[in-house]
Amino acid sequence: MKLTLLYIFFIISSISLKSQYQHGTVDTVISYHWGDGQNSGQSTEYFPQNIFGVPDTSAREDFQSADPYQICSLGLGGEIIVGFKGMDIVDGPGPDFTIFENAFFNPVTSRIFVEPAQILVSEDGILWIAFPFDSLTLKGCAGVTPTHGNEDPFNPAVSGGDKFDLANVGLTKVRYIRIRDTCRLLLNNPKLPFYDPIITGFDLDAVVGLNLKKHIETTDINDVNLSLVAVCRDGFIIVQSTNVIYAELFTVVGELICKCSSDGDMQISTLQMLHGVYILRIFKGNEIIIKKIII
Repeated sequence: MKLTLLYIFFIISSISLKSQYQHGTVDTVISYHWGDGQNSGQSTEYFPQNIFGVPDTSAREDFQSADPYQICSLGLGGEIIVGFKGMDIVDGPGPDFTIFENAFFNPVTSRIFVEPAQILVSEDGILWIAFPFDSLTLKGCAGVTPTHGNEDPFNPAVSGGDKFDLANVGLTKVRYIRIRDTCRLLLNNPKLPFYDPIITGFDLDAVVGLNLKKHIETTDINDVNLSLVAVCRDGFIIVQSTNVIYAELFTVVGELICKCSSDGDMQISTLQMLHGVYILRIFKGNEIIIKKIII
């Protein structure tokens, strides 16, 4: 179980009332897809609490944390989308968030044992921007730098883990982080510097936000245009309008479900859709309106 008291201590010690930014740890799982080869920490006995809170305080450069109460493996090809409830990650001074994995120095190979992941970010859950990475050095990946569990996780100068700056991808704020295992890049090429035949997939410990601000909802349909209303009722998403509109419905991971147009009220059937959260994007004239739909 993550150390709640330690988390509170770090929050209190790290937040200045005069600062325009807050610190925090990820507390929301939007979606996940487990990969192959490893399932440690995936059962409900451990997940998702094992990825919330600060990183494992026992983790060191020479000690690989493997406790399923602290670590969740994504498996080969697995991915997870996480966020901070009610908060945006914004581009502030220095790195904006840190991702902690259980990389460690292997004395047998005399190098860091890594299980990398590609990192993507999104403001709306539809458009995703990837941090570029180098397949040789793995610079730009998570899962490369060991965790210093005895240090302040909110101080990127000493915390370890892999840091990410939104300025590097030209963004000012995002709401979601997608962590996508890329270990097969190594397993499929023994000539790569970090190749190791025992790699089994990215192991997520924690995600720390270094520059957080309260999210201000500005794109809800009812706030933007009172003449346009979207509700989910009786097996349909109903969009009420007196004008020509065009709509697209996406899953929270950006998969397009359907698109349609109407010169008035619109109905989108939900009978074949799984329960969950969807993103409805509506085009009305020059306006683009986005609303979260729960089915």
